[in-house]
Amino acid sequence: MPPPRRPAVTATVEKRVFDLLNAEILGLRLGPGEHIVTEAVAEALGVSRLPVREALRSLAGRGLVELHAHRGAFIPRLGPEDLDRIVETVEARARLEPWAAELAAERHDADQLAALDRALEQGFDALERRARPEANRAHREFLRTLTLMSGHATLIEVLEPLQYRTMLAFVSVVMTAEPEGWASHRIVRDAVADRDGAAASAELSRHLAEVLDALRAPGNVVPSAIGRAAAGGRGGRRPASRRLKALRLDEGDGEAAVGGEGAVGGEAAVGGEGAVGGEAAVGGEGAVGGEAAVGGEGAGGGEGAVGGGQEGRR
Repeated sequence: MPPPRRPAVTATVEKRVFDLLNAEILGLRLGPGEHIVTEAVAEALGVSRLPVREALRSLAGRGLVELHAHRGAFIPRLGPEDLDRIVETVEARARLEPWAAELAAERHDADQLAALDRALEQGFDALERRARPEANRAHREFLRTLTLMSGHATLIEVLEPLQYRTMLAFVSVVMTAEPEGWASHRIVRDAVADRDGAAASAELSRHLAEVLDALRAPGNVVPSAIGRAAAGGRGGRRPASRRLKALRLDEGDGEAAVGGEGAVGGEAAVGGEGAVGGEAAVGGEGAVGGEAAVGGEGAGGGEGAVGGGQEGRR
């Protein structure tokens, strides 16, 4: 006899909890090393523990959360000591993303190309203004859009967690010398617009090879500020942070909100009361620089700003 199906409302709550936690992690408001306490999240959101557990399992499948028996769920913290894992993740992307770019050139439509253009324009504008959190968000959106343009469901499913894991890695580490990414992204965009899949694939392969060379260069990968802050608390069970206790689900439209201010939906809100430290950064894949404070008690400790000057270049 098949097991009973869960009520639809449970699945809906699970999706909303997933969306909220996903946005909090990608927005760096819950930082590397953060212990996500199931009971605290359930209590804050006014839901049972079941949808929280299911949401955490889904996040673990994307590489955004690590589940440890008898200890709970933690946001991964990949430091310089995890360089082999970081390199392997980028190696996998270097095999798959050029194919996604090739398919994007063949299959995209005008609306998708416009979305890619918006991400590119926002990235260059943010770099010019040295608005690192915005540059990182634009970079994440550029890669996400390019991958979706491939129209290949399995490729999208495989690439998405790899991109997320790289993003989280470059929150905890920075490269002292790194390739420039936005100029390469413009070349890829132009090749996609010209429906030249070979050129788009070749340029993305070239760029990711440069990133891998930079990762492998001796002494080039060092901890970011948030990585140093999170290192001391790695892996141990800790009380729920105030950030977790402030989580809320907005009953009005299904979007998540934190502390009543700063909506946190699929694209995490930045600034205002919803963002920690006023400039809470969304990580792109480059370490978030300078102004991007990730703080409170929920983001890898203290109020430390997140690392050097890398601006979502990879």
